Amino acid sequence: MVQELDLEQLDERDLNARLQTLVGSGEQVVLRNTHARHNIAVNVHGALDIVVQGSAGFYCCGFMNGPSVLVTGNVGWYAADNMLGGKLIVQNNAGSNLAPSMIGGTVLVRGSAGSRVGYGLKGGTVVVCGDVGMLTGQQMLGGRIVLLGKVGTNTGESMYGGVICYRRGATIGTGSNVRVRAPEPNDCEALEWLFAENNIQADPRDFVCLVPRGGKQTFHIFKPQFETRERVVEHL
Repeated sequence: MVQELDLEQLDERDLNARLQTLVGSGEQVVLRNTHARHNIAVNVHGALDIVVQGSAGFYCCGFMNGPSVLVTGNVGWYAADNMLGGKLIVQNNAGSNLAPSMIGGTVLVRGSAGSRVGYGLKGGTVVVCGDVGMLTGQQMLGGRIVLLGKVGTNTGESMYGGVICYRRGATIGTGSNVRVRAPEPNDCEALEWLFAENNIQADPRDFVCLVPRGGKQTFHIFKPQFETRERVVEHL
């Protein structure tokens, strides 16, 4: 079944609350009259198929975990901010700061993206089929960024972990603490699966990898463990 939601009748808070109630329903949710609305599908957790008819504004799919979101137009800045899981596909272009601090899942942009793609990326996969601006992968900690078009300057600046894959022979300006290496078997396997899964016409053998030089910095990703405690209120 397909359920349509008219964003002219819902604000962002009501929209995302409604999406959360539809998780696990098996329905496809189509969002109409989006008009580049900000905060679409923020903090929605669970299995849900969402189609955004048109463009989305800032923070699309931020903190999302589980849904599959297709945006038929463009997305603004900070799409997939801190995304935990799921998939975001953008048919056109993305603004700057795509997938900042993303932890898991997949982001695929069929067009181009602005600067600072994958800033502070911790995990997951970001693919841009078009061109990207400067500082891609800045302060990246993990995950994988795949670039099929032109690459901007200072790529991988202050990169601690993860890998950036780009086409062999592409003009690229790299950061100060990275090195280029040939793709390893696991890189080729990951790219082959990724291209086949998303109908991308590319050969993994045409790519090289950008990784940290290492030896200068170490880092640890802190994963806090939370406990639920009963709150005791004393009445005076």
